[in-house]
Amino acid sequence: MKLLDSLAERMGMNAYALGKFDGAEKWFRKLERTEPDSIRVLRNLGVVLLARGDVAGAERYLRREEELYGETYRRHRSLADLAYSAGDRKEAARRYAAALADPDARSADASERSFLQTRLEIASEEAKFAAARRGTERFAAGEAARDRGDQDAALAEFLAAAELDPTNWPAMNNAGVILLSRP
Repeated sequence: MKLLDSLAERMGMNAYALGKFDGAEKWFRKLERTEPDSIRVLRNLGVVLLARGDVAGAERYLRREEELYGETYRRHRSLADLAYSAGDRKEAARRYAAALADPDARSADASERSFLQTRLEIASEEAKFAAARRGTERFAAGEAARDRGDQDAALAEFLAAAELDPTNWPAMNNAGVILLSRP
């Protein structure tokens, strides 16, 4: 059984890395049947569900992981990112502060700590957080423009999203992809 469980985990990880979130969820659900409370099930289903946009589902798995295995830097970080994306400013600030205060934060690289510090600053101020939320809306508008083939509008929206939230790395990434694809 252990071999099949390891295979399910590997297949789920591969599907996730390829952006095939439905497939990743399918493999981790198979693993969940044999070890429902393992870290590898709780963590990976939480991450996969978040990637699929199921914030409530992701939160259930990530909170269960924390309940069973305790608070850690990575768990605070995951739950902070989840709260940030869900618009829960106070919980995001609390979790980012806890992540940065955790002794394991010292082993994170400087760019990760800087990212968390910036997110904490944004979540600590209502006006900055409101701007970041508007950035999320602009990002969604950019994706819609890109999907309908309007690269100029998409670029403008992604750049606006990044200006409103300097931690919105997907907006910066998408803007870069558009700029690099131009002749």
